[in-house]
Parts: sequence; structure tokens; C-alpha cells
Amino acid sequence: MKKILILAFVCLAALQTAAAQSFSFLQIPQDPAVSGMAGAGVALRSISPLDNNLADAALAQEKMTAGASYTLWTPSVNSFGLLGASASYRVIPKLVVALSVKDFMSPSYDITSEGGHVDQSFKPKDLAIGLGAAYQLGESLAIGAAAKFLHSSLAPEVKRSTVAFNLSLKYAANGLQAGLALDNLGAGVPSTVRAGAAYSIVGLTASLEGDYVLGAGMMAGAGLQYGFKDMVFVRAGYHLGMSEKVIPSHVSLGIGLKFSGLHLDVSYLTASKTLGNTLAFGVGYSF
Repeated sequence: MKKILILAFVCLAALQTAAAQSFSFLQIPQDPAVSGMAGAGVALRSISPLDNNLADAALAQEKMTAGASYTLWTPSVNSFGLLGASASYRVIPKLVVALSVKDFMSPSYDITSEGGHVDQSFKPKDLAIGLGAAYQLGESLAIGAAAKFLHSSLAPEVKRSTVAFNLSLKYAANGLQAGLALDNLGAGVPSTVRAGAAYSIVGLTASLEGDYVLGAGMMAGAGLQYGFKDMVFVRAGYHLGMSEKVIPSHVSLGIGLKFSGLHLDVSYLTASKTLGNTLAFGVGYSF
């Protein structure tokens, strides 16, 4: 079994080609609370579990969660927009199903003829629709699995669709949380192995995460969150990007409010020429 897993991992790495860059938006956190902690969220609870760690949804106490977010990505370089929506529902005590939609919108560009005349303009667009389920194996352990339909339109004649898969594992007990996720498993997609841990005590949560993007390199992130009476949250973090092909190094800041099941979150990325002034806004509800 060990040899089979190693062989599968090597084969998957060999399939990571330049085509994967058309789906690089999958690396952007959909939850502003996670991006406010520099993306170190695989061990944390999220309003968009399928995008973060789906297994966690089975360990949560809520019957249902739903959320939406918008990220103004790299406005200092060029304005891209990431629109996200997600929902999860507990079907039976140990089983949760989840849905996620991620829409990445790029600025329009002009298409010129051989004579140098502008014939038309084109607006690239990337879309990911995911459906999955999480199951609680024990009091502190859960697993999750999801499938995603991906579509990318980079030019009028350059379009691509494919399918990718997520697998995740989550442990949580006595203030300690640990998460492992295999995200975007598929040919020509930026497949990622994510592992991390978090610890909470007296309203303070510290989170660490290391990621390996097949064909691109390593990344790491560390984040802190302080919650006042589980109502007001202040967040900060640092992301170390080993490759400009994925997410560059940056500092993150964030705030959040929670009241009667309603979540409001904002994050801001700085200390990066590429990601400077990136803003994310999110709203969610759970019960």
C-alpha cells in the first residue's frame, strides 16, 4: 500500500503542467476569517468548510451553516474579484453535506486583429462548483470528501473544464485542533497537500499550517486570533510564499463579529507588492 501511495503521488506531481495555472484561483481562501490568519486555516473552523477543511463540518455543533464572500484580489496590480458562496447541512447526527461555489472574475482585455485594430474585448472567467460530505468517526475525529467541477475561460478559443477531488481529516479535543487536507486532486490542477494545527486557550487561538503545491513548491502560514466574549475577533498572520506561481509572502490583518449565529468578517493583506491592499468581506449564518 505504501508503494502504491508513493507511486500515485509521483504520477500526480508529473501531471502538474502550465495548464494548472488556469485554476490557480483555487489557492485563494474563500473565508475572510481564514485569510485574516494568513490562510493558516486547515485546522480551524470555517464558514466555508468545503473550501477549507470539510471534515470539520462533521465535528461542529451547528445544524446548518451558510455564507457568502467577496475578495478584491491584487488591486495594486490589477483588479480581480473572487465571489464565493457555501452551505452545509447536517442530514443525520454524524453526516453533513456541503456545497460551494467559487467564481473568479478577471478584468477584460482587448483582442486585436493582425492589422492592429481592436476587434472585440474578452473577460476571462474561472468557476469551481463543489459538492461533498463529512462524517464523524468518533467524538474527536472526522473525515470529508468532495468533488469539484472546474471551468476556465482564458480566451475565446482557450477554454477548459475538468474535475478535481478533495479529501480531508480533522481532529479536535481539549483546545487542540489538527487538520490534513488533500485539495484539488486531478490532472492539470494545482493539487495541494495541507497540514496544520491550532491551539486555543482563554480566547486566544494560534494556528500553524504548511502546504505543498505539486509542481510549484512549499508555502507556510502562521496566524493568531483573539476573541472577546466569543463576539468580537481580532486576527493577524504571516504567510511565507516559496513561489510567485502560487501565493506570495504577505502579512494579514482581520476583524470579525459574531452575534446570534450571524458572522461578519473582513481581512486585509499587506507587505506585498503583488497582494498589497487585497480586501475580503464575508457574511455567514449558522444555527
